Amino acid sequence: MIGMVDLQEAWNLPPVRATWTPDSGTIHSTVLLKTDHGNYALRAYRYSNEKRWKIEGEHAIIAHVQQHGLPAIAPLPLPNGETILNHDGAFYALFPFAPGQQVPRHKLNTGKAIAMGKTLSQLHQALRDYHPQHARTISFDVDREATVAKIDQIEAAILSQPELDALDKQSLQRLAQRRDRLMVSQPEDISILSALDHQVTHGDYQESNLFFEGDSVSAIIDWDQTLFAPRAWEVIRVFHYVFKFQAQGCCAFLDAYSSIMPLPLVDLEKTATIYAWIREHDLWLYEELYLHRNQRVRVFVAPGRFVPLIHRWEELQPALSSL
Repeated sequence: MIGMVDLQEAWNLPPVRATWTPDSGTIHSTVLLKTDHGNYALRAYRYSNEKRWKIEGEHAIIAHVQQHGLPAIAPLPLPNGETILNHDGAFYALFPFAPGQQVPRHKLNTGKAIAMGKTLSQLHQALRDYHPQHARTISFDVDREATVAKIDQIEAAILSQPELDALDKQSLQRLAQRRDRLMVSQPEDISILSALDHQVTHGDYQESNLFFEGDSVSAIIDWDQTLFAPRAWEVIRVFHYVFKFQAQGCCAFLDAYSSIMPLPLVDLEKTATIYAWIREHDLWLYEELYLHRNQRVRVFVAPGRFVPLIHRWEELQPALSSL
């Protein structure tokens, strides 16, 4: 990590009085800085020199979204006008502190769900014709046998620990339940998604990447996961990550979203089916925790038994149909 003296000289900052790290974020490192003339967020990218283009793409999409009147937080320029600092082989960008407040997931009310839906729809509208050159794409192909083998590997890693805590035991239970589900499930026809229009999306639209002023979204951050996918994919992901497929939040969000850019329910149905099938094969969380020893992701391990996402979608669907 760059030293404070080098950082201050690079961006001509006043003395840094305090630093701290945010609670969220699992890919790149972020350090928050307090100075006498404002607060900043320093992003330290985990990219090699060959992948500098990813940072350039991220900064370009932020500028594009800002030009459409949306509250994306742009990186501050260096004296030479560039926004990326290469220091000792590592890349950095400095952002002004986002206005407003972050709201924990459990405190999101109907007003904020509506604000999130409207803002995402406006964002999709602004990105509708944006070139997907720097956006990720999802491989919708999954391999059941490979997933089961990975479950076996993760279970072995858990059992190799000297002691198992409650989270470890719960993880073992959920992994076994997921294996059982995979072994009896019929594969979904993932080709149905190819018929849906694809466009650039934020890719990680959730409350941890938003700031609020009252019931309005005042800032959108973390643009490094932009994704070329159907709009419905990002909406279903919000239903899953933010609202846990609970009807009140999902309905308020979708009603607000559709007031700007209508989204056919049939698109959501198709996408939800494929999304749920792919998520059943997604072991990223357990791989990070037990194979890569990334303890920061422990907070994301859900309590209780493994419940297939398609069941949660089926419970939500009647409420959405009544909108």
